Amino acid sequence: MDDSSIEPAGCASLPSTHPLYILYTSGTTGQPKGIVRDCGGTAVGLNYCMKNVFDVGQDSVHFASSDIGWVVGHSFIVYGPLIRGCTSIFFEGKPITPDAGVCWRVCEQYKVTSLYMAPTGVRVIKKEDYEGTLVKKYDVSTVKSFCVVGERCDPDTIHWMHKHFPHVLINDTWWQTETGWPICANLLNLKDFDTVFPTLPGSVTTPVPGYEVKIFNDANEAVEANALGKVVIKLPLPPAFMLTLWGNDKAFIDKYLAETPGYYTTGDAGMIDEHGYLHIMTRVDDVINTAGHRISTGRLEEVVNEHDSVVESAVVGYNHYVRGECPLAFVILKGSGGYEALSQEERDKIAKEINMKVRSDVGAFCRLEGVLFVNKLPKTRSGKILRGTMKKIVNKQEYKTPATIDDMSTLDMITEKREEFLKKINEG
Repeated sequence: MDDSSIEPAGCASLPSTHPLYILYTSGTTGQPKGIVRDCGGTAVGLNYCMKNVFDVGQDSVHFASSDIGWVVGHSFIVYGPLIRGCTSIFFEGKPITPDAGVCWRVCEQYKVTSLYMAPTGVRVIKKEDYEGTLVKKYDVSTVKSFCVVGERCDPDTIHWMHKHFPHVLINDTWWQTETGWPICANLLNLKDFDTVFPTLPGSVTTPVPGYEVKIFNDANEAVEANALGKVVIKLPLPPAFMLTLWGNDKAFIDKYLAETPGYYTTGDAGMIDEHGYLHIMTRVDDVINTAGHRISTGRLEEVVNEHDSVVESAVVGYNHYVRGECPLAFVILKGSGGYEALSQEERDKIAKEINMKVRSDVGAFCRLEGVLFVNKLPKTRSGKILRGTMKKIVNKQEYKTPATIDDMSTLDMITEKREEFLKKINEG
């Protein structure tokens, strides 16, 4: 076919609010929601973020080990790096295949300067290579910043990162598919800012310019420092925030704006400490009410993960017929063999130590109802733990299998552990 006579189409002039894409959330809290993002705001927000949060420019090599189907991939594998003109690395596969050093090999091979991973990815690597033997195998000296995103990063994982990457700035960022780029993070561009906030393991530091974050109680009143509450953000929000939910403006208002008038309801629970640092502890729906106390599952997981034998955990509320809602911990142990490599006596000893640690560090009122050992946790393909689904399984409630689940067999494992747990209770 002779196409020599075909005239190329000219550029169309569109408003900055013209939709750029529709991206569905991971579905950890229910049905995935279609987030509509605009063109102009996204360009402005991501350019600012790539420069100031990641310190990335044309000479940088940015490695976000995510999937381009998720918001991290959209913002920080495709659009952000293209806007800044830097090299962007695509990675397909698991961070422990063929071994737990594959990400560090990529860093050495391509001279990565900026590394961005999900905490769950780091924990998987940590489980297989806790002493960092494979980190030492590769030259990662070009890496200037190591950032994490996607789920709360427990202090033990932050300590592991500091230990094996002592020359690197560690940056725990917090944001959502809805916002498009970090709400809270360190600002690493030292050419424009005098200093980087000191890292406080367990905290996502402070809000970046454009976000005013507050902690509200159920009456939508601001709470005092270190008090747990729902995390809200004062309107209007900065560029790149979503325009609406695809085909459902009413749901957009009902879900995100109606509960806290004048503020965006994030759905996360957390606290702001006396230094102004924000701590994202869990989703609001995952706060456990036991013995008259509101307990963050994130705080319990933080304490559980500090045990020398633990690499990762998930705590959910179990509805006890006498004591009401009680915390139940699912725990992954270090080492390739996991809990199955230990005798029953060794498992019981670790479970007892974990429970004593929770009682000591948090309080006797939040004794764990059980410590159940597993080798994997149910997660989305983006690495988020499906605590809501786990809670429904534990309490024998009806649930829908999340469309974004990574490994269906993990749900059967939780069901199996629930039956073992209930049998033990009935026998005891």
